[in-house]
Amino acid sequence: MDLAIYIESGILELFVLDLLNEAERAEVLDMLVKFPVLKQEVQEIESTLHLYADAHAIEPSKSLKAKIETSIAVAALEQNMDMNHLSLISTHSDYRNWLSLISKEFPTAFEAEEYKEVLRAEDGITQVLVVTLTDIDTETHDDVHESFLILRGQCKCTVGEEVFYLNPGGFTQIPLNENHKVEITSAEPVMAIAQYVAV
Repeated sequence: MDLAIYIESGILELFVLDLLNEAERAEVLDMLVKFPVLKQEVQEIESTLHLYADAHAIEPSKSLKAKIETSIAVAALEQNMDMNHLSLISTHSDYRNWLSLISKEFPTAFEAEEYKEVLRAEDGITQVLVVTLTDIDTETHDDVHESFLILRGQCKCTVGEEVFYLNPGGFTQIPLNENHKVEITSAEPVMAIAQYVAV
């Protein structure tokens, strides 16, 4: 085999970037065993890519860095939460952490078409597990900030004049005094954490 042609084909770069399918990757691994000179080529490609990445690295803005740090902090809190220490839901919430907690604490909720359970009601904060196949009619709040995080199912939300769709992991916060309604668009019930924070 002409190794120069093999090297020039670009397959080793694709291997380093993990862009090969399973069969192609297996072939390259086999070639690395048969031809040790290719291992050196792979190391040089990796080194070149690291140098390129370092040379073109961009320091994130302060606001982006703050968002990343907040997201990491929220994830750590949610991974360790229990029914006595629930986190507030936010744009940084990972629905899988909530889904895991709910599946342990309220397994029957997963079989229900309609279900509601208050998870937390203290210090002006109320969090409710909601499972529903029924649309939620138009409502408005002037005394609480409402938000919700979708755990299962899909829904269409209308907030004022804005219409958008939410899937698992979708989060929205409803402005005060804004008409809003939720329509279920999936065959399965929507499961969500609804949160109300007093003004």
